[in-house]
Amino acid sequence: MEEISYIERGNGQNCLFLIHGFCSGPEDWIHQINFFSQYFTVLAPTLRGHDGNNVNNRPMSIEQLSNDCINIIENRKFKKIILAGHSMGTRVAIDMASKIKNLNGLILVDGSRFSNFENYFDELSAFEKSLKNSNYESILRKMFSSMFFSSKFENDKKRIVDRAINVPMDYSITLRRNTIWYDSHCVENYVKNLNTPILLLHSTKIDKENGRITINNDDDVPYIDFIKFWTDQITINKFEQTGHYITIEEPDIVNEQIIEWLEKLKLHFRQ
Repeated sequence: MEEISYIERGNGQNCLFLIHGFCSGPEDWIHQINFFSQYFTVLAPTLRGHDGNNVNNRPMSIEQLSNDCINIIENRKFKKIILAGHSMGTRVAIDMASKIKNLNGLILVDGSRFSNFENYFDELSAFEKSLKNSNYESILRKMFSSMFFSSKFENDKKRIVDRAINVPMDYSITLRRNTIWYDSHCVENYVKNLNTPILLLHSTKIDKENGRITINNDDDVPYIDFIKFWTDQITINKFEQTGHYITIEEPDIVNEQIIEWLEKLKLHFRQ
């Protein structure tokens, strides 16, 4: 099992575990790390391959990212665990949730699902075609530039785009392919067997070109419908006219909504 680095703040027997997205990093959770370390041991890993190091001949899958994260917490003897995932990190969190016994809640932040079993080959073919027709760096620049909609966050956008293209290209491409496969072959089985309260914080949906677009409260959002279909233990909060990185754009609201959800479930561990 490979050891990965992680941020650790706070203390105590209850854990809030924060998982970043594709070509991203734990600093995307910095406002939550600083706030919730008052109440939890907060852990935020840098997922395998996202530290800029060479990843040749190393496993590259959602399942492996999940196992790396479980390796961090399995010997810590936490009484209660809350998992939170952003974007691709929602898949890692869902995979972990199927394997952790003392899980008390799951937070899914602006997740997505690229494919289902029926359209798997279409989605994979579309991705492969985009690789042939465009430089991969330009694909990443376009993808991550579409995740902010306000000029107030130009510095954050530049940092996030630069960070994304720093992830080794072969690893990034392979992980993207695997994510498409995971969405079509695995995630539905894990979601329908979840037996834990879920908080879903959502701000965007994906257009036909795999770019992010904002949502309104009355919009139908495929990812929300997908999760809601399989569980009734769900609280849904939508963020209107906000970008993909709501933990950065609206940190106070995110923190407040997590607090409210925890207290409603009597899972908030104020000292």
